[in-house]
Amino acid sequence: MRNEVAVGKEKRPGGPAEPMAGPEYEMSHCYGSAMASVTELVKRYYTTVDAGDADATSALFAADASYDRPGYPTMVGRQITDFYHGERIIESGAHSLQEILVDGDRASSRGVFSGRLKDGSETSVGFADFFLFNTEGLIAERTTYFYQAAV
Repeated sequence: MRNEVAVGKEKRPGGPAEPMAGPEYEMSHCYGSAMASVTELVKRYYTTVDAGDADATSALFAADASYDRPGYPTMVGRQITDFYHGERIIESGAHSLQEILVDGDRASSRGVFSGRLKDGSETSVGFADFFLFNTEGLIAERTTYFYQAAV
């Protein structure tokens, strides 16, 4: 049973969906009155990572969390913190979210990342992320995919 669905504007023929903005994707499902909704937890991740705040981003993950991302071995626990504090090849940029889907403690998001890599090159790439949150509202699992030719 799907608890929350947040979708950007409808896909236009021959073009991508437009990015979501503001209250178009505010949701009401909460684990409890003190806990943010899963949608808010996903948005918080993108806010901290786009701000370049490695400490705040790392703090969103549980101590035993795992993160799978193309080009890297599975990161677990402290390896995730190390990734955000130096191994990540992105210097700066922003995620433009087009869709967030939530089912209980799981969420998926889709959008486009545009920014500058540490080698100075500019990039713009579609992505899809999959999250599992624990009962404390921390990321327990995250998997990222990029929209680019690979196979």
